[in-house]
Amino acid sequence: MRIGFVRKSQFRVEFLNQVLMDLCFYASFILTFDILYGLGGEGDLNLGGWSHEEMRVYLGMVFVADGLFMTFLGQQWHFGQDLKNGNLDSIRVRPGSPAFLYFFQRFSPEGLTNLVFGMGWLAFALAGVVPEQTGALTLLWALPCALAVIAWSQVFLMLSYNVVEFWLLNSDVGHLVSMLLSNFGERPLEVYPSVVGRVLKFVLPVAGMAWYPASLVLGRLDAGFALLYPLLLLLFAAAVLRVFRRGFRRYESAMG
Repeated sequence: MRIGFVRKSQFRVEFLNQVLMDLCFYASFILTFDILYGLGGEGDLNLGGWSHEEMRVYLGMVFVADGLFMTFLGQQWHFGQDLKNGNLDSIRVRPGSPAFLYFFQRFSPEGLTNLVFGMGWLAFALAGVVPEQTGALTLLWALPCALAVIAWSQVFLMLSYNVVEFWLLNSDVGHLVSMLLSNFGERPLEVYPSVVGRVLKFVLPVAGMAWYPASLVLGRLDAGFALLYPLLLLLFAAAVLRVFRRGFRRYESAMG
């Protein structure tokens, strides 16, 4: 973390440009949905059953997920190249986790700025809708659970995107899948065909990034589903870790 701040203090213009670019990205999301709901008439339009106020909460979850990824998981963009070049010797340790040691070695101050903005937007959005729907007491347990699900989902979805690199070396498939599925996760599942929604919910659980957390705090989920879905995420994480370990055995260092 300290190294990240020192590095960015030496490149202040780069840091400010990155923050400004990301904030413009978030603003484009907000304005897009404001325009859509404005054109449809406030109270008259919903997208996949999501009102304007609920969509603001959904966007807050998207921003928090993106901020967490940018802050702690930026190293994933280098995984394919490091794997190809045989630069993973330093994480071949026991009993430590190679996945943890590799993917959490980078800290991004600009990502932390994005995370702070995302949390602020989420607080603003929740203030306008949650007391009416679920109540402040429900929020006390639902919001921490939702944030934990976001963090868990981001980590293991990111890992799942990259394991394919062990078998398709130098393919950059991990980057492509990451960008594609992240785009799917930026919109409620209800706007997609039902088959796509089920895949994003139960096969590659992108729903854990924003859909499930937002639905949880807004009281849109059945109690049974709300309780069981985190178990699916646990099973998904266990499967991804197993595949990663198997793929890591295929790794060959630059020294042969």
